[in-house]
Formats: sequence, C-alpha cells, structure tokens
Amino acid sequence: MVGVPGEGLNVEQRKRLTIGVELAAKPQLLLFLDEPTSGLDSQTSWNILQLLKKLANHGQAILCTIHQPSAMLFENFDRLLFLAKGGRTVYFGQVGAGSHILIDYFVRNGASPCPRGENPAEWMLTAIGAARGSVTKVDWHQAWLDSPERAAIREELDTMERERIPAESESASGDAFKEFASSFSVQAYAVLKRAFQQYWRTPSYIWSKFALCFLCVSGLLPMYLAADLYQALFIGFTYFKADNSQQGTQNQLLGVFMVRTSIPHREQC
Repeated sequence: MVGVPGEGLNVEQRKRLTIGVELAAKPQLLLFLDEPTSGLDSQTSWNILQLLKKLANHGQAILCTIHQPSAMLFENFDRLLFLAKGGRTVYFGQVGAGSHILIDYFVRNGASPCPRGENPAEWMLTAIGAARGSVTKVDWHQAWLDSPERAAIREELDTMERERIPAESESASGDAFKEFASSFSVQAYAVLKRAFQQYWRTPSYIWSKFALCFLCVSGLLPMYLAADLYQALFIGFTYFKADNSQQGTQNQLLGVFMVRTSIPHREQC
C-alpha cells in the first residue's frame, strides 16, 4: 500500500506500480491483469495499454479482463475471448485492424453489419443480445461450436500439445503430464492453512463466532418460552450503537428486515 486515495500516487501511478510488482515476481508463463483500465481516463488507459503492448512485444504473455473498452483500446488486443452469460464461449480469436476479423465473423453468422463509427466492443454485445434492449435469434455459442474458427483453434492447440511433449516422454515421470501440479490433498492443506491463518490474525472474528454459536445453541431449549427476548437481544446487540453513516443506516435497515422475516417463522413455531 502506497499512500491513501487522494494522497501520494495517483490512479495511473498505482496501476503502473501494481504491474511493476507483478513483473518483479518474474512470471514465467503468464501475467494476469484484472481490468487494468478501470477507473482511468482515456489518455491514462491508452498509456497503460501501450505499456502492456510493449511488454507483449518483448515476449511476455499477458491475459487481462476488460469491459467495453473504447474502439482505440480494443484494437490493441491480439486475441479476444468473448464470453456470454454462463461462461459460454461466443468467440475466441484475432481481433484484427479496425476489428475487421471480429466483425466479419459475427456478420457471417447472422449479425447486422457494424455501423460506421460504432465501437466494435459495444456492437458485439448488441449483436449477441447482451446489451439492454437488444435481442437475437442466433445461438451464438452453438455457432461458435460449429464454426471453422473453433476447429482451427482446436487443431492449433493439439499441435502445441504434441510439440510440448518431449521425445523422451516414454521414460519421463507420469507426474510431469498431470493436469494439476499438486494433488488434491496438498491443495486442500494449503487452502485450509491459509484460511486458519487469516482467522488467527483476527481474534475478534473468532470470539464473535463462538458467542454467536453459544447464544444460538443455548437458545434452542427455551426458544418457545422466550423467543421474542432472544430475538430482541440477538438483533439489538448485533447492531448496537450503529452510527448514522451510510453503512450504519444499512445495518439498521438490515436489522428491521431480520425482525420482519423472523415473524412468520415464530408464528409457525
């Protein structure tokens, strides 16, 4: 953490610093960036994309997520993986100069031509019916599955896999070709260890959980006799001394919601 918002580094400098930290770790295979242009103006976004382009030209593989970029930024990406709702693949391939490769694919499969001056990143959302008010009769996921572009991608991946396997693969250990580098037990141990370390660093969270379980369990027996009292104590102390800030007001409204939702349950009991 370098400074606080409004002081020290500005947004662009923070983005550059984050990328620099990742590069300092020397990623051997892939540099992953989650929305590197979010919250930036057009000029700053362009500078960040030029930095990423320079890294890619020097051999660094970069994978990043991005939402509705400008047409100028959109053309800087070499390949696009376009996912529809549910994570279904709609398109995966080259974008091309002026996004002509992408546009040709969608028009060939039934989309309306992209108007002159339209942002291809927004037009393709309209083409598949993902934009508000847009509809389509084409099953774009099935169109991708049946497309020659997908067949070419599959063939390219098969070729890369064959070239990756060394000639002495018969004598190599079988662990070198497993899908995951570690077994399920190793992964489970690492995740559980990290989770318990996080809990151990926040004792207040652990004690509040113990208190919550104790109150809930101890309240089961006399529930029918003092249901209102337990409910009032539970909800009241949960939001005790809530301030008048936005978060405090939301907490108070949530307390009212909990009271209202528990009334039908108490009547059933």
